[in-house]
Amino acid sequence: MLSSPGVKERLTVRLDPGIELLGVLDGPAPLPHPYAEAVDKAFAPFRDHPAFALNAEVAAEDPDGARRKDALLRRGAPPGLAFDETMGANRGEDERSGALEPWLSAARDFARASRFMDGFPARERLLDKEISELRARAKAAEHLAKLERYTGEAYVGRYDLVASPLCRDGGVLNRVWTRDDGSGLIVSLVKLEKARGGGTTFVDPDLDACVWHELAHGALDLTVNLYDHERQEVPLDLGPAISRNCRNWLHGLREHLVRAVMIRLVALDRGEKAAEQQYAEEGFSRKPHLKAFLELLEEYERSRKEFPTLSDFYPRLVAAFPKPAASPEVSAAGTLGLFHTPGQRAAALRRLDRLMIRSKDARLLARRAAILAAGASPAR
Repeated sequence: MLSSPGVKERLTVRLDPGIELLGVLDGPAPLPHPYAEAVDKAFAPFRDHPAFALNAEVAAEDPDGARRKDALLRRGAPPGLAFDETMGANRGEDERSGALEPWLSAARDFARASRFMDGFPARERLLDKEISELRARAKAAEHLAKLERYTGEAYVGRYDLVASPLCRDGGVLNRVWTRDDGSGLIVSLVKLEKARGGGTTFVDPDLDACVWHELAHGALDLTVNLYDHERQEVPLDLGPAISRNCRNWLHGLREHLVRAVMIRLVALDRGEKAAEQQYAEEGFSRKPHLKAFLELLEEYERSRKEFPTLSDFYPRLVAAFPKPAASPEVSAAGTLGLFHTPGQRAAALRRLDRLMIRSKDARLLARRAAILAAGASPAR
């Protein structure tokens, strides 16, 4: 089995205090639970704090909470909410402009005034049953091992399943980031739901599909970018209904790829019938080239001696996708805009040098030259 060096826990299940702080400010809890009761009891005396009114104002422009959740997931625990400096290259527009700083300042003040973290461990224990169930499910599924065996790529990084008992419908979120050192960080918020047999659970029926989708991004986005990063500015015209789900040519290609990988993993894990159902749920009208990708992936599965990794097979997949309206050349500016830090450039070189054992594509040669010109050391 492939391994990711330097990463102790590769898939974690946890409660995030920053996300729970946002849940308190958003209130009320979507489902009855002892955790929700403890939250109401702890913070009812502070409902007049200015953070609640300011949060409501921000929520009017951020109804699903994505901006605020992004900001919190890149920060430490309250009340400090300090930015994680290992994520410097992932500073969003809100961090650069300071647009959320008044909201963050109010959230910090509320966390201090309410002594938010003092009761957090006790509240977290009220979810022991549901969190243990999710942790056991994730461990038994072996998502990382199966993804790595299938793609031939080690995911060097961590995947956090963030259990979020205060998360509402429409508030789930998945993020795939690359840290400054080149390692990955994937986060999926998992909301509390009613269990079929009664009670509550964090184990969603679509958990496997979600995790494999995001892991496919974590393992394969680097290869896609090394070949085709400059094509993110190229439009993709597949008709109005489809184009809304594909922001540009590169995004459309990437989403077809990761969904196809996810469906094939479902097939290998649970059978072709389950894969057919997953394919139907993905929506052919939104991803019209998915069938072609799936057929090619079955060919890849039969040809692993020739293609040890899915990255080696990538050019075959691209050939099944609509040709881009333009083919911009690899540029130094584009390369440095993609790989911001020495750690990110070193990780890119490691992947490049392995790809170039089997491929002499001019784009890879140009990308490698641009990275080395920026001062990165050749991969060892």
